[in-house]
Order: sequence, then structure tokens, then C-alpha cells
Amino acid sequence: MGCLTSRLWHRSAAYRLEDPVVMSDEASGNHMHMAVALCNFPPQRSDEHTIFLGDSLNIISEDNGMLTVRSSSGTEFFIPHTYVSKVHNRWLFERITRRNAEQLLMLPPNYSGCFLIRESQSFPGSYSLSMRQDGGHVHNVKHYRIHQLHNGWYYIHHSHYFSTLTQLVDYYSRSSNGTYCQLTEPCLLQDSNTAVAIQRSSLNWRDLSWSMVQRQLKGTNQESLVSEGLRETMKAYFYVTESSDCED
Repeated sequence: MGCLTSRLWHRSAAYRLEDPVVMSDEASGNHMHMAVALCNFPPQRSDEHTIFLGDSLNIISEDNGMLTVRSSSGTEFFIPHTYVSKVHNRWLFERITRRNAEQLLMLPPNYSGCFLIRESQSFPGSYSLSMRQDGGHVHNVKHYRIHQLHNGWYYIHHSHYFSTLTQLVDYYSRSSNGTYCQLTEPCLLQDSNTAVAIQRSSLNWRDLSWSMVQRQLKGTNQESLVSEGLRETMKAYFYVTESSDCED
């Protein structure tokens, strides 16, 4: 399965406003930054020695554009830095594109209201809020530009202003905010062990497409064949895999 890896652009100084998520490595006493995989690596493999799109990773070290990362299974990889995104405060994702955000948020176990904040492609130095929004059987990702005033304060709508991105996230996470933008929790990352289990399934996913599944279900009792949850998971899988090839 391919992916769209992150585009290289100038890193905004605004990233320093938020503290990164730092994981402690008790064995060595070192601290590791949290990251997420934007691509399967290495390509054409599907076992415990593979990083999968959406996997949660810990960055052990960085060296000249390459990262040493550790997956949740404990396996270490030496990987190009464009294949991962550093994650700050669980929801601020570095150097990812709009398409990257959609791929991650459409992966299970994400659901309506799951979100992330990323640097805007259209307005470098500004941010965008990407939020999954489900309605019935329709699943998509909405994108909202986060504007910034000259004094550094942020806003999505002119009625509410925030001195930090954390305050903005806290406000739109409240069930009583009464706005169109209701956040539930930050984008949920994958456990590599779960990803391996899916990839090892006896079902040959490479030979399937969502249109093929729909044809097989047409005219049958769909609930008796495939559960609602499984159908939606399959739909999310095909959404991610059918529309992109790996690019650097």
C-alpha cells in the first residue's frame, strides 16, 4: 500500500508555542518524541518488521534527515524523516498535508469528531483544523482554517479568540460550545500489533475493491453477511488505499 509522504516546507516558529509529547525510555533514561507513520515501511512487506500507515512511533534519535524510531511492538527502524510526522500535545502534527490528515482520520478506530491540527498548505505559517465528520453512512474529513491576529491570538470564527492552540482545542472539545465544530478526541493512532493482525488476515485485500464488495452485497441481507462496523472499517480501508501511490 502506498502513501503520500509529507511535503517539505519551512517549519513555522509557531510550533514552539506548544510542547511536544515526550515519552520516557526507562531502560536508557532517554526521552523520545511521539510520531506517526505516514507510509508503510519498508514497502511490499506485511509482518512484524513493517511500519504501517497510522502506527504510533517513538523517535529515538535523528541523524541527517533519517530517524531511528521504535514501534509499539518494540521493533526499531531507520527511516526517512519525510515518512513520519512528529506529534505535539497528541493533536499537533508536523509537516503533514491535507491528504495525509484525511488518510489518518479515516483509519479505524477514528470516529466522528476525531481531529488534528496541522500547518496550512495554502497559508504557510498558519494552521488548519482537520476533523472527521460522520453522517449516517457518509464519512468525510472537514478542514477549517485557523486564523491568527497580529497579536498572536487564534480564531476559527470571529466570535471566539484564543491566546494558544491548546485553549482553542479545549473550547471546541466542550459538549456545550454549541458550534458546528465539535471535537471529541485527538486522532487515534494505530497499534502496530493490531495492524499486523489485519495484514495477516487470510483475506487477500490487494485483490479487493469497495465496488467489488458492494456488488457482492447487493440484493442480499447485508446485516447477516457483514456487520455494520466491519463494513465501515472496510470502507475506510479502501478510501485510504485506492486513491494514492507512494511519493517522496
